[in-house]
Amino acid sequence: MLLLENSTTMLAKYLAVIYFCVLFSILFVLHIVFAANDNHLMFRSVAIIITVMVFLCGPICVFFESSKDRYKFSFNAGMTLSSLLSVGLGWAYNDMSMDFVMIIFPILSVLIHYIIKQSPAGDTYGLK
Repeated sequence: MLLLENSTTMLAKYLAVIYFCVLFSILFVLHIVFAANDNHLMFRSVAIIITVMVFLCGPICVFFESSKDRYKFSFNAGMTLSSLLSVGLGWAYNDMSMDFVMIIFPILSVLIHYIIKQSPAGDTYGLK
């Protein structure tokens, strides 16, 4: 019984990240569908949403998190995920080739998350 409770707690711990990943995956598939069908307006709209999601993954995961006790964990997990996704985003923005953008985007992502975490303005949801 203890094993079941621990696995449920572990799942709850990652639930916000799972929600983010599901939403991101749906949008990623949609951007491929829109590109394949030459629907440029919808493709660009979804690409902008994906870009914002990548750079603000931590705060979005906190938004999905239901327990204030796990805000810090969700934010840090989102920041880690954001760093990884931003490498792929840099590759996509560089016409599917390697360049310095693949290094700049993860640095920018960590910087954005650091600024949000250290923000003196407003409620930081216990992130400090």
